[in-house]
Amino acid sequence: MIVLALLASILAAGVALTMLILAHGRPEDDRGGPRADMVRHFGMAAVAALACGGLNVLEAAGGGVGAAAAGNATNLLAAGLLWAGARRLNNRRAVGAVSTGAGAILMFGLTFLVPLDDATLLKTAGLVVFGALGALECARRPLGDLRAARLLSWTLSVYAVFNLVRLAAVAVFGTRVITSVGPVSAQATAAVSAVAIVLVSVGAVLLGRQLDDAPTPGTRAHDRGALRRQALRLRSAHATVRATLVRVPEIDLIRAAHSVERGDVILKTVAESLDDALDGAVTGMPVRDTVFAVAAATLGTAEIEKSVRRYFARRMPSIDYDDVPDLWFEHHAITDVDDLSLLMESRSLRSRLGYPGAT
Repeated sequence: MIVLALLASILAAGVALTMLILAHGRPEDDRGGPRADMVRHFGMAAVAALACGGLNVLEAAGGGVGAAAAGNATNLLAAGLLWAGARRLNNRRAVGAVSTGAGAILMFGLTFLVPLDDATLLKTAGLVVFGALGALECARRPLGDLRAARLLSWTLSVYAVFNLVRLAAVAVFGTRVITSVGPVSAQATAAVSAVAIVLVSVGAVLLGRQLDDAPTPGTRAHDRGALRRQALRLRSAHATVRATLVRVPEIDLIRAAHSVERGDVILKTVAESLDDALDGAVTGMPVRDTVFAVAAATLGTAEIEKSVRRYFARRMPSIDYDDVPDLWFEHHAITDVDDLSLLMESRSLRSRLGYPGAT
C-alpha cells in the first residue's frame, strides 16, 4: 500500500514538472522575467519531489538509512524551494534558497545521527515551517494580488496544518500512529503529498499565465535578447556585422575596493561610450564583466577603440572617478545570430571561471 501511495506522489511530481515546462514554452533563446523565475524554482521543487518519491520507494524496499536521509533532505528541499520561489516573485532577498539548501543538508546529516523515527519527526517539523512560510509568502503582495497565488497559499497552508497534526498526534499517542495504518500514517502522508503536488502544479500553471514572460530591462537576459534581435536586423541589411566586446580588466578590483555598484557604474559608462562611438549600435551587458555592442562594420577597429577610449575618459569626471581604467577590446564578425549566441555563452563561461579576457 505504501509503495502505491509513493508511486502516486512520483507520478504527480512528474506531471507537475511536465506542466511547468510546457507552461513556460517560449521559443526564444532567453527566458526571463517573473515566469522564468517561477518555473526555475518550482521546477527544481518538482525535481526534488520526484527524487524524494523515488528515494522513499528505495527506503521501503530496504534501502537503509542512506535512502532515508536523502529522501528526508529532498522532501524538505521541495517544500523550501516553493517558499524561495515565492520570495523571488515578491522581489525579496534570495535568503530563501540559502536557508532551504542549509535545511536540506542539515536534515541529511541528522538522519544519520538520530533514530529514523526521530528523523521523520524533525523532517515533519521542517515541512510545517516551510509550508507555513510558503503560504505566508504566497499571500504577501505583490504575488498575493494574483488569484492563482491564493490556491498556492491555501494548499501550502493545509499541507503545513496536516504535518502539524502529525506532530500533535505523535505527542499524544506516540510514534506508533505514524508507523501504523491511520489518518496520519506514512501511507496517508504520501497520498496527501500527491494531492498537494497536483494542486501546487495547477496553481503554478495558472500563475504562469498571469506572470510576465519577458526579461526585465537592465537584466542580462534582456540584453542578450536585444543584442540578438539587433544582429538579426543588421544581417538582413548589411554584408558585415561586427560584435565589439569591451572589458575593464580591473573591474573586480574596483568592485572590491569601492563597491559592486561602483563597478556597475563603470561598465554602464563603457556602454554609453560605445553608444557615442558607434551610430545605430545596440549595447548591452549580457555577462557580468563584458559590454557588447552590435553594429554594422562601417568603421575600422582602431578608430572604434580610439573613439570609445576618448568618450570614456570624458565621462570619468561626471561619475566622480579620478582614474581612467584601461579598456580591453575584442572584435568579431557576425555571420548569423548563432555566432553571437556562442560568443555570449563563451564569455559567460569565461566570466564564471575567472579567466582573463583577450586583448
